[in-house]
Amino acid sequence: MSVQNLAAGTAGRRRRTGRPVALMVPALLLTAVLMIVPIVTTVIRVISDGGEGLVRLFAMPSIGPVFLNTLVWTLVSVAGAVLIGYLGALVLQSKHLRGVGLWRALVMVPWIIPGVVAATIWRWTLSTDYGILNQTLLDLGLIDAPVRWLSNPDIVLVAVALIQIWVTAPFVMLMVSAALAGIPEERYEAARLDGAGGATILWSIILPAIRTTTGICVLTLAIWALNSFTIIYVTTSGGPAGASTILPILLYQAFQNGDQTLVYAVALVQLVIGGVFAVMFARTMRTDLEEQS
Repeated sequence: MSVQNLAAGTAGRRRRTGRPVALMVPALLLTAVLMIVPIVTTVIRVISDGGEGLVRLFAMPSIGPVFLNTLVWTLVSVAGAVLIGYLGALVLQSKHLRGVGLWRALVMVPWIIPGVVAATIWRWTLSTDYGILNQTLLDLGLIDAPVRWLSNPDIVLVAVALIQIWVTAPFVMLMVSAALAGIPEERYEAARLDGAGGATILWSIILPAIRTTTGICVLTLAIWALNSFTIIYVTTSGGPAGASTILPILLYQAFQNGDQTLVYAVALVQLVIGGVFAVMFARTMRTDLEEQS
């Protein structure tokens, strides 16, 4: 092959390699603008106000309960979604289950339907007067009087967290199912030949193999929970008496009151918290790529 042909081939490969990158540049620039502009605007606004919004925010008597509600909401919804998602994925991977495709499609419905629709359905379901859940529990004799799921300050946060779990658990099922499908069957067979039981296989083979997937799911769910608004607003609007108010609800309430200083302060706090989880997510992804390479 001549030198000219080699040079032409090298130039052609460079053009083919550079073209996809060039095509991605507009989308990357647009994404950067859409992300950077709101962040910079929020920081500049808080600084221009002299930090007044942050001072007012942390001086609010209800800020402690709001942070606690946000923490409880995040922990319960993430832990519940991961647990149910794991169990659902293991069931879907069972060789004894028939119609796996149908079941997989059905369990994805809560994740697919709009959040407003899901929240409205559950608001009716958990209604004290005509909710189907209370009626079913009364018919079974499990309760003597209707439970005030959405109006009892002691249980309302857990009740709305269960809705978040119902919506997000299918995402975990999908991710974990994909990870389980990538585990070679030979590992299971070798473990069984060595006399390993189901618990040993789960602990020694399955969990280590999907560790990275688990980390990605946990971080993604946490970010979703920290930015969740629709479910709580549609079902309780942050009540009763602020018992289900989390940071996004507090931000919206400040927006409704026209308190722009407080809006930007809450937004900055959410930005910092979300940034921490974003860094953790990026590190998890980098670890995953390093392990695969």
